[in-house]
Amino acid sequence: MAVIHEHDRVEEANWLERVAHLAQAANPAFAAGSVIVPLSFVAAGVLLSSTTLLFYTHVAAGAVWFGFALIFPAVIGPTLGGLDRETAADVTTALTPKVVFFVLGFSLTTVVSGTILLGSVFGLGYGFSGRWPTLSLTLGWGLFVFGLLVPNRIHLSAYYESRSAEPDASRLEAIEKRNLVVGLLEAGAMLAIIVLMTGLRLG
Repeated sequence: MAVIHEHDRVEEANWLERVAHLAQAANPAFAAGSVIVPLSFVAAGVLLSSTTLLFYTHVAAGAVWFGFALIFPAVIGPTLGGLDRETAADVTTALTPKVVFFVLGFSLTTVVSGTILLGSVFGLGYGFSGRWPTLSLTLGWGLFVFGLLVPNRIHLSAYYESRSAEPDASRLEAIEKRNLVVGLLEAGAMLAIIVLMTGLRLG
């Protein structure tokens, strides 16, 4: 099915209207569930005072977040680049809204559960004053904010361009190249987090 282009581009709306549009495009139930379901495991871990549940929630959510951050620029992006323009636009407009909410839910779950686990009152009891906890939390939250401000905007740029009446192939190609570079930077940061967490576990 071809993409239905709108004369009034969604990217010109305010951020609340954009979020509402993306949620509608993703399916409201999917958008809400992508955020609520993973965070509910964090809430359950806190309510049950279960460090084990929090730990495995943190690990699982982090694996999903890191995996998506790598797969999108390394696999999905190049695959879309090999499709014809109309098919690539169809896939981009169908996939991007879901990815935005899915990655948001799991990345937020990762950093929130990690923060709780490192707390001195609840969790693993490392506290926030040590070198490894401080570096891990700083890099984790920094990567979360970076993801919202950079990769997320790149995906949305491709999404809005694909929805335009006359998608610019050269602009989409440039966006994809930026996505690849940013993906490599994210991969490096994620590897650094894994190294830091290994140092934390080993003392």
